[in-house]
Amino acid sequence: MWAKLIFSALVATAAFASPASAQQALFRPDYIMPAQDNGRGAPVRPLREITDMLRGRFGGDLVDARLEDGDRPIYFIRWRMPNNELRDFRVDAVTGQIR
Repeated sequence: MWAKLIFSALVATAAFASPASAQQALFRPDYIMPAQDNGRGAPVRPLREITDMLRGRFGGDLVDARLEDGDRPIYFIRWRMPNNELRDFRVDAVTGQIR
């Protein structure tokens, strides 16, 4: 009995919530993540900043990325070029320099 009541309340709530407002709450394009401190005094650049730099320089889109923390944090990025070629980049996470 209680399960049916709770279920019907959830269904009614979901019916009134619009998908657009749910998406807006989850995705905020105006939000920029601040540079993160890696504990060594040098801020790590956000991945969004690095991908914007690569997109402006080469075109294409991000396929995969990972951050390896060490003495010098490095982003390992797999990038799809405009001609659909996959290319791997190593980018210094502090300076943004492509290696």
